[in-house]
Amino acid sequence: MDMQQRHAIEHECERLIQRFYYLFNEDLGLVADMFTDDGYLYLGKWKLGPGPEPMREPLHAGSKNMMSGVEVVLNTVSNVLIDVIDETTATGRSRDTFWEHGYYDGDLQGRPAPVSAPIGINEWEDEFRCVDGEWKFQTRRMNAVFNNKVWKLQRVPRAGG
Repeated sequence: MDMQQRHAIEHECERLIQRFYYLFNEDLGLVADMFTDDGYLYLGKWKLGPGPEPMREPLHAGSKNMMSGVEVVLNTVSNVLIDVIDETTATGRSRDTFWEHGYYDGDLQGRPAPVSAPIGINEWEDEFRCVDGEWKFQTRRMNAVFNNKVWKLQRVPRAGG
């Protein structure tokens, strides 16, 4: 494989990651078709798959607060690195930063939502496969690195304070 082919594959895989986040922030279920028929999505301990159909409904259901305007959610991606294995296989790593603001008291103010620190930062490990000329996720695995929401929920008050 020459350098031009390698760069084209890297570009297609990076574009797949970018598109994932645009769709993910609209309706989680929209990302299902980005996976191979035997593909899996791992969101922490949540395993979805194999393939798009078993993913679609649970992901869509996870979007209900976002789609109804109760939550404003945004993920941004960075540090994308793609390693091309061959003409139909590649791997990748990236990180995302996740912001969320909830209007859980019913006072829906919409956008722009107030923001302080991000909710979390995640690492992603990807396996890509080219199927009929289209690059898709074979496996997409998220691991939380920082998570303010979980930390606040799990924090144990200190004695005397």
